[in-house]
Amino acid sequence: MPQLEEAIQGIVSTVWESVLGMHIAPEDPISAFSPHSGDAVADQAHTYAGVVQISGAWDGAVTVQCSARAARHAARTMFGLTDDNVSISDLQDALGELTNMTGGNIKALLPETCHLGLPVVVEGADYRFRLPGSAPVRRSTFTAGGELIVVTMLERA
Repeated sequence: MPQLEEAIQGIVSTVWESVLGMHIAPEDPISAFSPHSGDAVADQAHTYAGVVQISGAWDGAVTVQCSARAARHAARTMFGLTDDNVSISDLQDALGELTNMTGGNIKALLPETCHLGLPVVVEGADYRFRLPGSAPVRRSTFTAGGELIVVTMLERA
């Protein structure tokens, strides 16, 4: 699956750089989640996760998880807002759109015919996302502007 990993890295890099003007770099998942990895993890207590389901010849979901700070930056950039004008709804809309773009591009790598659902965004400090009957098939970790971004593909059995 190294080709899938490279394709996901290219997709995430293209989406974040073209939409947000942010350079995104692959990150080693072990160091990213280590307690000694610095600021990237220190601010992960409150996170946002966008989820989009894919159904058809391949059945599963794509998730994009980031810190509240990364979601806030996305909303400011995408909607031309100042920090004072960013609402929770703006954060959710921005991450939902980034998830939709990421999931749509990943869908293009999958067997024909697949359909992309509508993105859903969850947020909080202590939540678990579960797609019944699925397992992660690929988890890619990145940093952008010092913030951790995690993209996961879940496939239903």
